[in-house]
Parts: sequence; structure tokens; C-alpha cells
Amino acid sequence: MTEKIHDKVKDLTTINFSITKCPHKVYEEFVSFCKEETNNNYSMGMKMLLDAMKVNIKEITLFERYMELKERIEKLEEGKSAPEKEPEEKAKTFGKKKK
Repeated sequence: MTEKIHDKVKDLTTINFSITKCPHKVYEEFVSFCKEETNNNYSMGMKMLLDAMKVNIKEITLFERYMELKERIEKLEEGKSAPEKEPEEKAKTFGKKKK
């Protein structure tokens, strides 16, 4: 019960923080992004960037898995399309062993 209340309080709570030693170019790019995408709402801009990062990680993981499966399928298809080797016919000797 207290965990639910705690989670609800977290959802309603805001925190102020500052970033130190941030390169000026990074700051300018972030401010420009927030101005264009979120009407200068820095917290929403940060959330959008974090969400985009999560999506990109999922896409990368899915792509890697796709490439692994594609390679496996290609190997299986190569094995199927290769003609089966017929057993070599042995010379008939009518019971005598050749030396």
C-alpha cells in the first residue's frame, strides 16, 4: 500500500538540478532542441531524448538479431540447395579381393 502512495508521490514531485562542466556546444544544442521541439520545456526535452535513446537501442538489438537469423537461414538454404553426393560405386570383384 505504501509503495503505491510512494509511486504516486514520485509521479507528482519535481526536482530542480543543475549540470556543471557541460560543454557550451552541448548546452547550445540542447537548448536549441528544446526550443524547437518542446517550447523551451527542458524537462520534456530531456524526456524526449531519453525515450529516443531507448527506441534506438531496441532497433539496434532487433537489427542485430535479424542479421543473425538471416545468416542462419542463408546457411540452411545453402545446405539444401547443394546437390546430395551420391555414394561412389565400388568396382565389383565377384568375391575376390584386389591387391
